[in-house]
Amino acid sequence: MRLGIQKHFGLDIWGDDNFIIEEGLIHINHGSKPSLLHITKKLRAKGYKGPLLLRFPHLIEKQITTLFDTFETARKTFDYTGAFQAVFPLKVNQFPNFVESLMSVSKSHHYGLEAGSKAELIIAMTKTPIGSPITVNGFKDKEMISLCFLASNMGHNITVTIEGLEELKTIIQIHKAFKLSMKNPLSPKIGMRIRLHSSGIGIWAKSGGYSSKFGLTSTELLEAYEMLRQENLLEYLWMVHFHIGSQMGDIAPLKKALREAGNIYAELKKRGATSLGAINIGGGLAVEYSQHEGKQERNYSLQEFANDVVYLMQDIAKSKGVEEPDIFTESGRYIAASHSVLIAPVLELFSQEYHEKGLRLKDINPLL
Repeated sequence: MRLGIQKHFGLDIWGDDNFIIEEGLIHINHGSKPSLLHITKKLRAKGYKGPLLLRFPHLIEKQITTLFDTFETARKTFDYTGAFQAVFPLKVNQFPNFVESLMSVSKSHHYGLEAGSKAELIIAMTKTPIGSPITVNGFKDKEMISLCFLASNMGHNITVTIEGLEELKTIIQIHKAFKLSMKNPLSPKIGMRIRLHSSGIGIWAKSGGYSSKFGLTSTELLEAYEMLRQENLLEYLWMVHFHIGSQMGDIAPLKKALREAGNIYAELKKRGATSLGAINIGGGLAVEYSQHEGKQERNYSLQEFANDVVYLMQDIAKSKGVEEPDIFTESGRYIAASHSVLIAPVLELFSQEYHEKGLRLKDINPLL
């Protein structure tokens, strides 16, 4: 961990001032600014062997605050009337020491959680403060949808995102069962994940675009709308959701997807979905990993990302004559990636360089 003068490992590119180098050592740029070497030595002295995973909750708080502050700046810049909300996708990190720190440092922002399985949904119901958002994505069976109804009746602000028409049929079935078994039951909000024509980008690009297995096609979207209207459940339709991929390096495909999803939102509003009030742009906000100038993985700043999202949603809402939607994000990598450092002991050093002691030299040797 003691570094030469030229060894900065691209900290000025990807470090975001979270770590600094002083006197050849990497220091945490917070509080008393301890060095990683000092922390490691103290832990080794206590008997901890093997790899160490150091977590820094202040960096979780920094990322959440930066995300919310950046979108708030964009909202003020464009005089945007919709709110900004965010949830953390539990598939990124479900470990208790992370989730508990996450929820502790994010209370002031009403930050929520996203679940994609029954286990994650139970974590979300347990850890999310009442009133903060919970979104439920992925394929859902009857038991999982029933859990969503229970969460709603516990007082949670929960949105179930429909991935297919069979899920909607199950929601309608469970809604009727709850009405028979409970007095004035509370149903969860409903979201619709749309399968955009815009192609995905970045890691998991195939989870977006029209060839994706996730979400409703345009025809299915209209069919779902009619099912909700016929069952008098349109008042629960609250969110339009899309996702074009993780670790988006280029912002242009996102802008194209935003226009498509924004127009679908506006047309559903004009058709009669008056309770529809939010658009969820999914995850994908990239983290910079590059250590070299000119080879950055992301071609946009966080402020540019927020400005584009807010401007495009406002432009579509104005042109279509509908209310500006609340904006949701489900960024996981951006929130979690920077907060931990893995320190591993060096067991052996291998080198491919030739050393004199490794060569069988003769009195007279070939020029090579």
